[in-house]
Amino acid sequence: RCPARMLIVEDHWVNRKLIEAMLHQKGHMLDCVENGEEAVAKTSTIEYDLVLMDCNMPIMDGWVATETIRQRRGLNVSVPIVAVTANAMKGDRDKCIQAGMDDYISKPVDRKTLYEIIDKWTMVPAGGESPQPSSPTR
Repeated sequence: RCPARMLIVEDHWVNRKLIEAMLHQKGHMLDCVENGEEAVAKTSTIEYDLVLMDCNMPIMDGWVATETIRQRRGLNVSVPIVAVTANAMKGDRDKCIQAGMDDYISKPVDRKTLYEIIDKWTMVPAGGESPQPSSPTR
């Protein structure tokens, strides 16, 4: 497994540091921003293997940021974007997928689940098929 280049988009510094620490343990290269507007700016200049996107943030939320990234031309238009949200009910999952997110994990972030999601979206499957979003956890 090669380290992946990831963008963590999370407004709460404790959550950001926790995710960052878990991913550094696996050797991943990370950039961190605090809101969707910063995420849109970063993804327009740096190519990522995966974006972990909080949904509820000030300035620009994760849903709008994802829609903006998906609608523009250029870098990261098809990068896997995984919602990281405290809202993990079925309707919330659908809202994430409708916004253009590929998958989601719920907070508090579980280390094993985080690693599984990262492996799922950053490893090329043998059959060449794209991974499918996870089932709702609640």
